[in-house]
Amino acid sequence: MKGHLKSEVNSIEQALPQIMIIPADQTLKNFGALKTKRINGKNHVLRDYQKYLHDDDRFRRLSASIQNTFVKNSFPLNDLEQTLKQLNTRDAVDMASNLEQDAKTLLLQTAQPDIILELNYFNSTSLSSHDYRDKSTSYTLTAFDAYSNKSISAITSSNIKGESTTETIQNDIEPKLPELMKDLQFYYSDILTRGREITVRIVVEKGSNINLQDESIEGDTYSDWIIDFIKGESVKGAYKMQLNTKNELYFVNVRIPLINEDGTQYGVYDFTRDLQKNLRKNLGLQSTNDSQGLGEVVLTVKQL
Repeated sequence: MKGHLKSEVNSIEQALPQIMIIPADQTLKNFGALKTKRINGKNHVLRDYQKYLHDDDRFRRLSASIQNTFVKNSFPLNDLEQTLKQLNTRDAVDMASNLEQDAKTLLLQTAQPDIILELNYFNSTSLSSHDYRDKSTSYTLTAFDAYSNKSISAITSSNIKGESTTETIQNDIEPKLPELMKDLQFYYSDILTRGREITVRIVVEKGSNINLQDESIEGDTYSDWIIDFIKGESVKGAYKMQLNTKNELYFVNVRIPLINEDGTQYGVYDFTRDLQKNLRKNLGLQSTNDSQGLGEVVLTVKQL
């Protein structure tokens, strides 16, 4: 930020997102580390990263190789294994407000990367040959926005011949990483300029006497006041309203700034806190923060 304010260098274009490399769901499934469980009538995906890391020693070497290239280009990184250790130390069970918050959600909330790189790979061998040299490897490294889960860029290769899966992928992916980095840097520069994309959901507590269409002490309806707040606090008023009923307001594509005017960081937590404070101060509404994902704001409005 100092560079942006005090020099001619365009620090926004030079800013780099924080990266985290994790195994893709298909890779977890291949190693028996992904299951689906029905809880309260809903299907939930359960990811066991610890089991996966124990069963697949190749991921450590592959991610280390990719991370090394990013480090050489000054990208800040979060390490999967170290983050899992942090979760164990802090007792992840106590962090979860309910069963919908799975290992991936907790992982991202702890590390808070800007972009996640999901690595998926598998091997195949010709059924007509007993020669190990006929083994081929396919892989995909996909970059996602950790807040919106939007796909940004990807590297993929199919049926690469090689005796060692790890070395085959390493040799193929290394020359392709610089182009991926350019895509990530361009995407992050756009976020710094246009704001980070989040969703905002305001729901009325079940059984409450509040109707979002009622007139507030400010003179507007609760809904109209909240809409004006979202419009005023988002970057250039960027948002899209998907639902407006007496019990719920739902906004998508809400763009919030990453940096305050004084240069300090601003994030989803800050936006949520400001919204709660203004609901209480201007409308007399108490609310609880029921957000789970990195890029979502979920507030439950309590009874008056």
